[in-house]
Amino acid sequence: MTTRTTIATALLVFAPLLARANTELTVKFERSSSPVKGLQMQSGEKPPASQTVHLTLGKRWIEWADGSNRGVYDFAKRVIIGVDPQTHHLVEVSMYAAFSGRDAELENRMMLGRALEAGKVESNPMSPTLAEHQLSLRRDAKRVSGIERKSSDGEQRYLWQGKELFAYSTKLVPLAAADRDLYIRYIRYTAGGHPEILDDLQKLDGIPKWVRYSDPMLGAVLRLEVLENRKTPDADYVLPPLEKAPMKNPGAAAAAARVASSTPESRAAFAARILASANEAAGMGRPLQAMLGYIELQLMIGGEMPPDFNKRAESITHDGNVRALTGAFQAASEAQARASVATLQGLAALAGDKAYVLGIFRANMESSLGNREAATSLLVAALTKNPFITGVWKDLGDSLDTGYDAVDTWRCYETARIIAPGHKLLDGIARGEAAMVKEHPEYF
Repeated sequence: MTTRTTIATALLVFAPLLARANTELTVKFERSSSPVKGLQMQSGEKPPASQTVHLTLGKRWIEWADGSNRGVYDFAKRVIIGVDPQTHHLVEVSMYAAFSGRDAELENRMMLGRALEAGKVESNPMSPTLAEHQLSLRRDAKRVSGIERKSSDGEQRYLWQGKELFAYSTKLVPLAAADRDLYIRYIRYTAGGHPEILDDLQKLDGIPKWVRYSDPMLGAVLRLEVLENRKTPDADYVLPPLEKAPMKNPGAAAAAARVASSTPESRAAFAARILASANEAAGMGRPLQAMLGYIELQLMIGGEMPPDFNKRAESITHDGNVRALTGAFQAASEAQARASVATLQGLAALAGDKAYVLGIFRANMESSLGNREAATSLLVAALTKNPFITGVWKDLGDSLDTGYDAVDTWRCYETARIIAPGHKLLDGIARGEAAMVKEHPEYF
């Protein structure tokens, strides 16, 4: 075999390994600030003025570590994972939840900005361009941003109303396009930058040696400089074997833990017991309890009402209490919602050990009346009795969504998917997630 043949053979053997290599970056963060007229700085713990962060860019993930904390942005699983050194937990946040909160915050700032603009406030701190820059999210791509580009010696600058928003070095660190895009995603999540600016970065043949993010309204400046980059063998990230951080609501956290430790077989056995109990109630002349049991089963596994109900439907649905129950399912006005709450409260005394199922419907009415805490308590009470009610996890997630913090909302949705991933009640969540990815792929 000739030397040339030997080299060619070696390249064929090792090429796949080289193609899948990770990229490691050592990045220096430098934070500074300057006083802004009329702005009062809030007290509290501040990040260090200077720190070094080690990044590993994998195929579809970014791992970061700064010596004290570490975490991962996993775009394949669409989850952000942080290691909490105080509680010794893995803190998982759905990227959908993170984006949802960011999107809600942008809408809030846009609304405030419009109000300030109508009041003819000078130097509007909630200007649309500035809000989009702070949150790295564009609301209306057709609106002219007003951002100016200026090139100077060795750097590209972006100005808005004469104030710098962003700058980067024209000296590039050579990276493959996939690694470049991952690094820009990291900047998007951790620093910021107007989408129009970050779009320019994605056109470069590599990444800038340094970037500088500025927030003129807060007087804050963050500079990231790449100190070192190197290729390392392909390997997945490894996090410590810690428990996941639970939901804030203790009752919901306990119910979610029961779901997480269950198996398809144990969940099927639980559902079978619910059905047997409903059949027994129907046979013993307790139509309200039977109806609630059949509804509970449907909320657990989806589909139509079980065949066992259809065999007994006539005798069950003719019962006065059952008719009162079905009449309280929906309300077209506040008065009707309050009447439904009263009806459901009255039926609770007759429902025996199925009173918690009535609480599910009452929670929907309380939510429509703006009583979020009451609704949440009723839903958690139902999950304490039966943690495998898919529909309740969906409703609880909706109830916990404040608009700005949807972390536990998506934890509820994911718990529901463990139980019955194909449940029709979850279709809307999947559609919403698909819309986020379609409209803002840069975050996923």
